[in-house]
Amino acid sequence: MRPLWKHQEHALSIGMCVRDLALFMEMGVGKSRTMIEILRRKYAEVNRVRRTLIFSPIIVCENWKREFAMYSKVNPRDIVVLTGPGKKRILTLLKELGQDLNANKIIITNYEAVENDDIFAILTQWNIEIIVCDESQRLKNPDSVRAKKVVTLADKTQHNYILTGTPILNSSSDIFMQFRILDRGLTFGKNFYTFRHEYFEDENARRKGTQGYFPKWVPKAHTFAVLQDLISKSALRVLKSECLDLPPLVRQVVQAEMSAEQKRMYKEMMNEYITWLTTKKEEPRAVVAQLAVTKALRLQQIVTGFAKDENGSVHRLDSVPRLKVLEELLVDLTPHSKVIVWSMFKENYLMIAELCNKLGIKYREIHGDISHKDREQNMKDFRSEPDIKVMIANQAAGGTGINLVEASYAIYYSKGFKLEDDLQSEARNYRGGSEIHDKVTRIDIVAKGTIDELITEALANKQSVADNILGWNLKEVGSE
Repeated sequence: MRPLWKHQEHALSIGMCVRDLALFMEMGVGKSRTMIEILRRKYAEVNRVRRTLIFSPIIVCENWKREFAMYSKVNPRDIVVLTGPGKKRILTLLKELGQDLNANKIIITNYEAVENDDIFAILTQWNIEIIVCDESQRLKNPDSVRAKKVVTLADKTQHNYILTGTPILNSSSDIFMQFRILDRGLTFGKNFYTFRHEYFEDENARRKGTQGYFPKWVPKAHTFAVLQDLISKSALRVLKSECLDLPPLVRQVVQAEMSAEQKRMYKEMMNEYITWLTTKKEEPRAVVAQLAVTKALRLQQIVTGFAKDENGSVHRLDSVPRLKVLEELLVDLTPHSKVIVWSMFKENYLMIAELCNKLGIKYREIHGDISHKDREQNMKDFRSEPDIKVMIANQAAGGTGINLVEASYAIYYSKGFKLEDDLQSEARNYRGGSEIHDKVTRIDIVAKGTIDELITEALANKQSVADNILGWNLKEVGSE
């Protein structure tokens, strides 16, 4: 077993002295191992496993169980991964917790589980002693059903822990609900609107009542330092750059041209919110976008090589230079390196898989069309089998909690609007363990003068694209 890093030892010493703790540890610095070390000692205090409920993204539920096996002596029979259909979960819970619902177990499940009223009722009766919220930013919305239900459970525990590398994604107010769960309202109270009134102001208040007004809540100038101080009293912040001797992260942008067809369609969609798919065999088909956000999505699809018509049918474009760029990269890199290819569209997965088959490159996939069981096997194959060179992955499905450090390259074929997904995906192969490489390289494929550039620039500057998309002045391409 690897010895604890210094920052993990420091976190452990703090965790043993406080009731509740926020581990704001950047992705890849070992926050789950740190949490397990704290739990081990909490269990040792009472000579048994305390009744523990761990919430995490579903893709890493099994990973939690594996890490318990690696870093603790907890009997595997006392660790229950609760996934699958609702009825199956209910039966599993009732079986594992016993007739009196008092068994000392570790239950690992996803946040959506509490939205099932029957599961929530069982958990409420279980008398939970410890709650752990992994990727706690998923509870930042104070109006969400899941956050309110987790609050109900967390208010009755002995210890609560929240874990995330990105506690604040869109606004500093994201912190409220996470702390409401962490310390039962001790730091910031129990009412979000009272909290917001005390610490924030509407930067757009002078425009209230005008067309296009939208509130923008920012910390009041005199409360910013107060917020920082209050957060730091219950949280430990750990950055990769400060605690790990990682290799350099090299960022590269590779330009991809667009075909004449892509340029025409892109320009028409930019100017008219409509473009036309034309083939020799069929009548022209309309590709329509009625909203700005939909327009941005359609532009991305065109840039990456396909379009959806007004009936929802997908059409590949005849010539896609971007795929040729990816082909050259894979030919150059895969003889000596493993590569993750990130993409956000289903049609892109198919295009990339077909390309790998054409090149004779073995690959695996992690995205929404791959079952949870198969994802687990695909990750194991990619990490352990030398001849599997490529992982085709979606940032939302494969960007959280998994370890792909065997890949020294990550190629972004297409990107979404969410900063969280981009940060999480980047941390899959740039984390503790990536020191096996001299460097880790991120390659963004970008079509010059398009939405590609805007998204890449915003994400590189740690800005959330989705929040700003309506205000963008999207550039035109192909106007010559």
